[in-house]
Amino acid sequence: IATHLMETIKSHAAELLGRQDVQSLLDNLSEKYPKVVEELVPNLLTLGKVQKVLQNLLKEKVPIRDLLTIMEVLADFAPMTKDSDILTEYVRQGLARTITRQYRTEEGKIPLIVLDPKVEKVIQDATQHTDQGSYLALEPDIAQRILTQLDQILEKFIVHKYTPVILSSPLIRTQLRRLTERNFPALAILSPNEIEADTKIESLGTLSWQMITND
Repeated sequence: IATHLMETIKSHAAELLGRQDVQSLLDNLSEKYPKVVEELVPNLLTLGKVQKVLQNLLKEKVPIRDLLTIMEVLADFAPMTKDSDILTEYVRQGLARTITRQYRTEEGKIPLIVLDPKVEKVIQDATQHTDQGSYLALEPDIAQRILTQLDQILEKFIVHKYTPVILSSPLIRTQLRRLTERNFPALAILSPNEIEADTKIESLGTLSWQMITND
């Protein structure tokens, strides 16, 4: 029961992280690194924006224990953008070591699915940017074909008991995650910038545009 409870809490950690929790985290960090917190909140980002970035990380099972690195990255890039999704991507790159260790096997490799460049371009072209953020305006038929083909490839991960991972350009990583998260909540979407250079990549399949379009 305790194990099940902990897994449930982890699954909903993003929803459970309130503003008061974030403020408490920043207060604790400020005891050792006051300048980092003073520079960031509220001068560069609101508490709500920091909360959103932390929630984005937790939604994809990225630990936020290294709060110092997270805050330093936010302080570096907040002057350039206030978009929480873009800021999250920068933070993920700063946490590359942590993210790599989550998915690297004992042999020092990460088994994953590679995206056909045409699939990446279709998703990138279908991404709409607004003042409220970005969203994916992909044709329903194409979206369903991507999910169907992905389901077939993921069987290889089940056989080998690997955590399913897709390697994606950082430009579409967030939108690909949103496309797949309902059907494949355990699927991790990583960009090359989030994988340490000494880690080997093993392709278990390619999400092919030819298979999607039946050309």
